[in-house]
Amino acid sequence: MANDQYFPSTTVLCFENFKAAALYFDRVLPLNLGRMQGDSEVGDILMGYPESIPSAALSHLVDGVEGNTITYSHATRVIELFSDKWIKFARNAMPYATLWAPDPRSGQERNVEGEYQKLQKAYLADAKSGDGPSIRQIFNEYAHSLGHDGFSVVLPATKESSGSQTDPSITLSRLNLVDTTKADWRQIIEVRKDVQSHRKLARLRLFIHSNYTGCSFSYIEDDLSRRLEEYEQVSKKFGLKTTLSSLSMLLDAKALQTSAGAGLVAGLFGGPVVGLSAAAAIEIGKIIINVSEKHHELMDWKSGHELAYVFETQKRLS
Repeated sequence: MANDQYFPSTTVLCFENFKAAALYFDRVLPLNLGRMQGDSEVGDILMGYPESIPSAALSHLVDGVEGNTITYSHATRVIELFSDKWIKFARNAMPYATLWAPDPRSGQERNVEGEYQKLQKAYLADAKSGDGPSIRQIFNEYAHSLGHDGFSVVLPATKESSGSQTDPSITLSRLNLVDTTKADWRQIIEVRKDVQSHRKLARLRLFIHSNYTGCSFSYIEDDLSRRLEEYEQVSKKFGLKTTLSSLSMLLDAKALQTSAGAGLVAGLFGGPVVGLSAAAAIEIGKIIINVSEKHHELMDWKSGHELAYVFETQKRLS
């Protein structure tokens, strides 16, 4: 891939799984903001239906400004932003899908999931209804109204959409490499704010583009699974080699002889117990240094690995 063709997605319109998308993209614009409701347990206003996002987190997804749950100034800003932009988007999308969540007081029910599937199919088909704008034009206008000209669309990992994404970075958020099901939004935002994590994410994006441009979803999924397995195997082997190396130093006959000799000499001055302890301390010190060196080598290898962002993020969220 030529260098001038490297334009990784940093802004996406997202159908679902916002937490996963939030780990891989700087700006995530939800498509399902049909309801707003307060939640005393979360201590924030939840926005969206059926997958809701606290307004403090949504603020960070949209423009990188973390919400303040003391003053709630962000909530007002986000609500004003989306009450205008998203409502216009939902109205324009009416020929293709009904995005409004039903009012709980009305007793009416609506298959919201089915409506978003309709919207997804319309996007994939680049549907156009009558003389109005096509669905992709509507998406484009929505993103532009929120201040984003360049963007991609994260589609659910379905058979129909598996080959539709030209940007391999999009695949990251659909592979479930990092399990976000039990993570809360506070953890997600901390990862997004971490400078080192962001640098490793940039390295991961470059790796994905260099190795998987033009590849199918299935190929990327299988090859990344292989690389993840190799990482685990190397980590285990590294730990085993460190253990065996330390045992070898401890059991080395020459080292034992040196220890015994040092113990006898020291025993003439301080007694056999003190002498043997000093000798043992010398050998144990060598082992500690050996383990420490091996540990640093392993940490350096992990930190420099192309998939370091995936491994470290999974550990932080577990």
